[in-house]
Amino acid sequence: MNLTSCQIERLKAFETCFIEYPAITEIYSIFDQLRFNQTLGGEPESFLLTGEAGSGKTALIKNYLSRFDVGSTWDRQPVLSTRVPSRINEQNMLSQFCVDLNVKLGGRSSRQRGGIALGEALVKQLKRKSVELIIVNEIQELVEFSTAQERQTIANTLKYISEEASLSFVLVGMPYAEVIVNEPQWNSRLSWRRKIDYFKLLKVNQSMKSAPRYSFDLEQKKHFARFVAGLAMRMGFEEPPKLAKNETLFPLFVACRGECRRLKHFLKDALVMSFTMKANTINRALLSATFSLKFPELANPFDCQAEDLDIHQIETSSSYNLQATTSEDKILAPRFTDAIPLNMLLSKNALRV
Repeated sequence: MNLTSCQIERLKAFETCFIEYPAITEIYSIFDQLRFNQTLGGEPESFLLTGEAGSGKTALIKNYLSRFDVGSTWDRQPVLSTRVPSRINEQNMLSQFCVDLNVKLGGRSSRQRGGIALGEALVKQLKRKSVELIIVNEIQELVEFSTAQERQTIANTLKYISEEASLSFVLVGMPYAEVIVNEPQWNSRLSWRRKIDYFKLLKVNQSMKSAPRYSFDLEQKKHFARFVAGLAMRMGFEEPPKLAKNETLFPLFVACRGECRRLKHFLKDALVMSFTMKANTINRALLSATFSLKFPELANPFDCQAEDLDIHQIETSSSYNLQATTSEDKILAPRFTDAIPLNMLLSKNALRV
């Protein structure tokens, strides 16, 4: 693919752009409060942040970390961002912390003594580098790949680190990571809990006691439109594409089903196509061509009237079946609504959107 250096830079800028909306701002304010609480002493609180795959959890963390200018490995590191290691046990967990903290600990004797020595040495390094908050991503893997006894051991170790270093933990993962709330060490400590949702266009009318009845959610539609408009502004065109209009907004929702990552990937591909076609903007026709290229086996939502589209949005989050006897049955995928005709929703509610 022959792209100019300017076009490549525009793609990189779009790939790494981040749009902070009110729910994200609230999450960041909790991060800041936990860091501030660390200066006051007392028992640290912790925070469980969950969201489906593609909802923007990792991007949220990366954007928050970008606020801190960390230089050499000897500088202070206000926030330690780490993750659950691929092979889960106490020592590997602590070793992963050390890697992400950019420190080497202890030598041979510490490795032989195991988790206790590593834990003590890690606490010293956390204090030396003035860490104020520890963010642990992919925490659901503790649920997936460890036994209850292993989770208890790791929970005890993290409790020790939290208390000795006076640090709060932010545990980030899939919705079924809430299983760890049942661990005695975490139940009372996870005093902050938030969930990042997929974008939605529909709301459930809870007053209907029979089958769920859906109606159009104008506020959620505005939220999605503002996000799409924000992405359009970051594509590098002299005049941002008008992607938040209904004729493109609704098909975009159908294409991504409300998933942030899927939406951004699709628009990045549309940006690439605009370069190859030498287009000076992105319009419905170019979005249609992009969809046909990416998903040739699917009906193209950009090739029909917006009012004729069928909407699918997430209805039930992914969950973990503790009673399952096989590993294949333990994780239950998120469920989406059946096809809901958009024209029926709009006419029923008499909304002019």
